[in-house]
Amino acid sequence: MVEDKTFKLNSIDVIIPTTTKEKNLKLSERLKREYGNLEIINEISSSLKIKSFLDTKKIRFKNLIVFGLGGSSLGTKATFEALRFPKNPKTVYIIDNLDSDNFERIFKEIAIRESIFVFISKSGETFEIKNLLKETVKRIVAKNIKLSQRLIFITEENKSYLNRFGKKNAIPTYQVNKNLGGRFSVLSKSTFLPCELINLNWKKILSGAFNCYNELSNKDFILINNLVEFYYRNYLKGKKITVMMPYTESLISFSEWFMQLWGESLGKIKSDGSNIGLTPIKYLGPKDQHSQMQLALDGPKDKTFTFISLKNKSIFGSLVNKEKSATVEALNKRGVPNIEFRLGSLTEESIGSLFLIFELTTIMLAKKLKINPFNQPAVELIKENLKN
Repeated sequence: MVEDKTFKLNSIDVIIPTTTKEKNLKLSERLKREYGNLEIINEISSSLKIKSFLDTKKIRFKNLIVFGLGGSSLGTKATFEALRFPKNPKTVYIIDNLDSDNFERIFKEIAIRESIFVFISKSGETFEIKNLLKETVKRIVAKNIKLSQRLIFITEENKSYLNRFGKKNAIPTYQVNKNLGGRFSVLSKSTFLPCELINLNWKKILSGAFNCYNELSNKDFILINNLVEFYYRNYLKGKKITVMMPYTESLISFSEWFMQLWGESLGKIKSDGSNIGLTPIKYLGPKDQHSQMQLALDGPKDKTFTFISLKNKSIFGSLVNKEKSATVEALNKRGVPNIEFRLGSLTEESIGSLFLIFELTTIMLAKKLKINPFNQPAVELIKENLKN
């Protein structure tokens, strides 16, 4: 028998349909150690010891332009948008695509002498980042400005293009954990250094994730196990599409971050040669009730829904939650499996908790599916083709 179960954390309630067996899943000591030994947890523990990444008082600027593809920028973008930037913010641009029109538009809007350009590439060889850097350098040099005064690099320690260029031109370069994959780097320097530049309190984000981890651990990770079982059980029933549907526009970029995490981690070829994967897509409520829900309700039964909503009473808060409840009720009547994350509000602590929960769920679901969540051989194939 399956019934809804509410799992309560400090800042989040999660409602999951579970079986009686799943409600009280107990972990072996070996599995508990596996959670504790994950690199994302090691990164959080080490980052807690850091007080500051840079002296922001010495860095004067009005515009922050962050360049990064995939995991190098999605976490930063999701964080900035979820928290709606700090008070008295700088003007922030995130360039996460190779698009001439957008690139030229930004450089028409900013004054280079009043801007800091942060380039993020874990490998230091990302094709798009190398070319975006070359075009940015041309514009800085044309203004007779020292590159070291306007550029910051974030990459891993290696002999890559970014490191070579940084060393040659005395660019401030910050090294990231080489054992932490890009899509699992949201709770690391890749996100926190840009946060610090605009006075966004990354320490609260980190503390939120760390406290959430301890709370999950104290409860034997039962929430994570139930999330894994929900997605796994439904995957076996042919529900291979995972719809992420927040009911706040502040989490649109969070959905994009989730899509990369889910898609790259779970879309693989197994050791027996079979193809496996859960396909993530994003809806936005209530808007997409008027564009996608007909398909979801009466179309193929190949989807699960993951809702995220806010409990706080904004001007339209009660109306939005009424719409969400109506949607959930309709899905239940049509037999479409769904879970809900209910947040008291979007804070540094709650967004840190959300990042951690979905990272742990992805890793443990991959383990259940007997695939490696950390590699990306197909993406590497594209990168190799670009070198030719």
